Amino acid sequence: MPMPTKLEIESSFLSILEDMTQDWDLDVEEITSETQLAADLNFSSVDIIHLVVSTEEQFGRKLGLDQLLMSDGRYVDDLSVSQWVNFITQKLGGPS
Repeated sequence: MPMPTKLEIESSFLSILEDMTQDWDLDVEEITSETQLAADLNFSSVDIIHLVVSTEEQFGRKLGLDQLLMSDGRYVDDLSVSQWVNFITQKLGGPS
């Protein structure tokens, strides 16, 4: 199976986010690479867990997303779409 491009990874990740948030009452018109999951999309910790599961299912493997979500033993406050996409791209073996 060929390595997806970063653009394909971003497209897949945005589809996951759009599926998750389609019924949410958000003030965000469009999810972009700069969108912050907690600040802009009101993601809770449960939503992050759902996102991790959906992302790993989408790409068919464990991605070690706890490495992205934690820094110095603490959970990070927020992450942008581009941070997620860069991490996933690295884990799948592509350039970030």
